[in-house]
Amino acid sequence: MAADPKPGELGILGQLLGDHLDAGYEEAHRRRDGEPPNRRSHKLWLVTGALVAGLLLGVAASDATQRAPGADQTRRSLADDVAAARAETEELSRRAAVLAAALDQARGKALDGDEAGRAELERLNALTEAAGAIAVRGPGLAITVRDPIARGEQNHQNVLDRDLQVLVNALWSSGAEAVAVGGVRLQPRATIRQAGGAMLVDNRPITQPYVLEAIGPPGQMREALSHTEAYRRFLAFAADYGTVFTVENRDELRLPAAGITEGRLAATLTPPPPSSATSTPPPTSTPGGKR
Repeated sequence: MAADPKPGELGILGQLLGDHLDAGYEEAHRRRDGEPPNRRSHKLWLVTGALVAGLLLGVAASDATQRAPGADQTRRSLADDVAAARAETEELSRRAAVLAAALDQARGKALDGDEAGRAELERLNALTEAAGAIAVRGPGLAITVRDPIARGEQNHQNVLDRDLQVLVNALWSSGAEAVAVGGVRLQPRATIRQAGGAMLVDNRPITQPYVLEAIGPPGQMREALSHTEAYRRFLAFAADYGTVFTVENRDELRLPAAGITEGRLAATLTPPPPSSATSTPPPTSTPGGKR
């Protein structure tokens, strides 16, 4: 019968299986004479920490409760200001349309008296129509663009301002005589741009679905539009992202007048005539460096 191995003869595996307590812990246990650690102090620290955490949470909740009415009041005040500004803008737009109609009527009466006046009136009417300053109606195309909607919520915004810009330019090149985006008539200096998540047409916000209306011969415009890069781009959006893109012929569209802003005038300045007075020669420098 083989003798048991001595402690010094145990291998590494035997030490791992036999010694379950680290030497440092074993030494600390011997210094405490085998008594278990004092758990009362540990419980005291835990209770103290819980009380401090609860106190901090209570203070934060109380502060949030006190700030909530002020935040709600500020939010309601801002919403009221926006609604008031929008109502004032609509009222000013209505008054501007009434005054513009009165101005057109007075101008027509003043210039319709002789042949020169009628020629000037025709020229002004052509310029006004080209600037989009009068309401127009006629047949054309109605294009609807909208991001896909899933589960009742709108997904990430796929249609950007540059996409609408390309589509509007394609309508002009296809023979459109007048274009409106989201009910906003485009004038020569109108812009389409994004401000955060809002789409602005001539600095007026519009919402989805984006409806583009173009007056012109529907069949000819639709045929020309189908060969443009913008048309192919939106077909790709529809196939890849599920973007809604529809083109419809309309027998009659009614587009409002565009908001015309005051233009800036530039004039060429003629150089002044040369002066007959003799010019004074420039001063020469002295040896000391002074003039």
